[in-house]
Amino acid sequence: MNPEVPAGDSPPTGQRAAAADGASPTPAQPRSTEAQRLVYARTGAGETELAARERPLSGSARRLLMLIDGRRTVGLLSNFVRTGELDALLAELFEQRLIVSAGVAEPPDEQSRLARQQAEQASLMAARKQLDRLFEREFGTAGHVWDARVADCVNMEVLRRVLREVVDVIYYRHGEAAARRIVAAVRPIFELRHPD
Repeated sequence: MNPEVPAGDSPPTGQRAAAADGASPTPAQPRSTEAQRLVYARTGAGETELAARERPLSGSARRLLMLIDGRRTVGLLSNFVRTGELDALLAELFEQRLIVSAGVAEPPDEQSRLARQQAEQASLMAARKQLDRLFEREFGTAGHVWDARVADCVNMEVLRRVLREVVDVIYYRHGEAAARRIVAAVRPIFELRHPD
């Protein structure tokens, strides 16, 4: 981590990096490289909240709080939430003083980057194998479209987004029982360790 970046009361995600260059962050604006490398840690109140579950946090914010560990970067955390939600969720946790800025991770060297890329591709291949024809088995020919979407995924982030989308669609078209079956089947994909 970069020791020159003060920990503590800095705003979540791209806000600080964008403020430095005069831009205001918006969901459509891509995060800067520095903003992608921001790291947050749980405060004492955050640790207590994980155990006690006393605050009225949204389910997404509570899941994100579990993932914040003082090592994962904002770029990695974005893989575990819906597109466009991360800034609001981090702000929610930050405003309740459940998380604090822990600094900025050092940029990866080329060898580390290649190793992560290879690990990501291995995870993607394992996930595709695990999901092979899952939707066809569950929904017959109507599942072919989803099986094709899974096969077309180029990385784990895209795959997770496709799976979130399919669960939502199945819930609305086929009901809660079908959605629960799919969630149970795809849960291991979300639990695959993301290469840090």
